[in-house]
Amino acid sequence: MNDPYHVIQSYRIAQVYRVGVTTANSAYLIRPSFFDSHIYHDFDQAPADVRRVDDIWMNGHAAKRNIARYVVPSCCPPIGVFRSYPLDTYLNSHGMSRATANNHALHMFRTFWENNLWFQYSGVNAPPSLSWLTDINREWSTRIQKTRFIRRFGHINT
Repeated sequence: MNDPYHVIQSYRIAQVYRVGVTTANSAYLIRPSFFDSHIYHDFDQAPADVRRVDDIWMNGHAAKRNIARYVVPSCCPPIGVFRSYPLDTYLNSHGMSRATANNHALHMFRTFWENNLWFQYSGVNAPPSLSWLTDINREWSTRIQKTRFIRRFGHINT
């Protein structure tokens, strides 16, 4: 169900699942009240690669303030409209990689991450899965939606 990078896909889970880091694979919702002025001060003090890893940056500050993060089930996977790689371009041009930047950001917030929230291999701590029938239904619905999208707007590189 989950890829080796431990990304919990909202369209593959059966119930709300608490995580350590929510990513903007599809979207995430935050409130301005989740953060205080320290987020700006810390940003100015952070290394250049860490400042560009926004998902870990936001989640690290949320963890610092004891704000829980959740993945909420959704009906289907997002339809990719386009992909842009300015982060990878920037990091590569400065001799860095996304993995290195992520690791630096995770390490920067190491004292704030909650215990036992990380998805583990072999299904330990994994979110409850959908039934196989629901999973197949969502997969076919997504294919139909994507086909309709392509017919209406044309093929977009993903």
